[in-house]
Amino acid sequence: MDTLIFGGLFAALVVLYQGRPRKILLAVWWVVLCATIALLAHHITSSLKLGLSY
Repeated sequence: MDTLIFGGLFAALVVLYQGRPRKILLAVWWVVLCATIALLAHHITSSLKLGLSY
């Protein structure tokens, strides 16, 4: 998930650097935010099985 966040921030930085319209920057930001929320929701609801068994 960290890779997705940093990749999205890098994509937003590239859009800013290239001087593209603000709509593209906002679209990139929202796509990354939605994907991060979806992955976080999947991660929280999945069973992690952190119990110790000897």
